[in-house]
Amino acid sequence: MRLKLLYLGIATSLFLSFFILKADHHKVDLCHVPPGNPENVHTINIALPAATAHLALHSGDYLGKCGEEVPNK
Repeated sequence: MRLKLLYLGIATSLFLSFFILKADHHKVDLCHVPPGNPENVHTINIALPAATAHLALHSGDYLGKCGEEVPNK
């Protein structure tokens, strides 16, 4: 439950920063851990609004490139 609230908070922050900065053309790196295939971890570079949704829907994903800094869980 705490982890979901953390991701919701991150997603909300990103969503708000999108509107504050009007960053519709900005992209961010996100480490994506595919559901059901965690061995296929890879970095994706996606638009900020997409990253917001992605973090809310994929609990294993985190901002940044894969292998850089693993978030505390």
